[in-house]
Amino acid sequence: MELIRFIAITIPEYLNENIDKEELQNDTYASFKGVKPYKEELNDFKNSIKTFHDFDDDKILKCIDFFGWEGFEDEDEAFAELKKRIDFYKQLSNPAIMYRVVGVKDKKLIKVDNIGEHVTPHKWAIDGDMLLMIGSENWEDDIIPYIIELSVPLSEIDIIQTIIQNLSFPNEHEINLKNKGNGTKFIKTYKLKGF
Repeated sequence: MELIRFIAITIPEYLNENIDKEELQNDTYASFKGVKPYKEELNDFKNSIKTFHDFDDDKILKCIDFFGWEGFEDEDEAFAELKKRIDFYKQLSNPAIMYRVVGVKDKKLIKVDNIGEHVTPHKWAIDGDMLLMIGSENWEDDIIPYIIELSVPLSEIDIIQTIIQNLSFPNEHEINLKNKGNGTKFIKTYKLKGF
C-alpha cells in the first residue's frame, strides 16, 4: 500500500515540476500539421533512391539518421566512410564483377542458380577474417571455401540494404543483392587460396 501511495503522490509532483506548461499549451494538432510520421518519411526516403548516383551529402546524412552508425566510432567517421563507399559504388561498371564465398565438401555442390544475397566487389576482402564472419569455425573439417565469381547488373543491387549493412558491419565490404542473386550471371568458381 505504501508503494501505491508513493507513486500516486510522486508522479504527479514530478510531472508538474518537469513539464513546461507553456510548451504543452503550444503543443496542439496544428503544430504537427504537415509533419510526416517517421515511417512515411522513411519510405519516401527509400523510394527516392534508385541508384547510387541519387546520393549526395544530405542523403548520406539521412542514411545515418535513419539507419544508425553502430559499426563506427562516431557519426563523422560513419559519414566519411559511407561517402567513400558510395563514391566507389558510383564508379562500378554495369554489370560489375562481384565475389561470394561458400563452404562446401565438393565443388559440384555449389548451386550456381541460387547464389545468395551477400557479395563483395573486393576479391581481397575474402580472407580468413571473412570466413570467421560467416561462421567457418563451425564447419566440418572436409568443408572447403570456394569463391564464386559473378557478373552483377547494378539493377540487382539492393541499395538500401547495402547501405544498412555497410553502416552496421563496415569490415565486411558487402553488397546485398535482390532476389537471392537470381538476376546475376555465374562466371566461375575456384578454391580460396591458402585453404
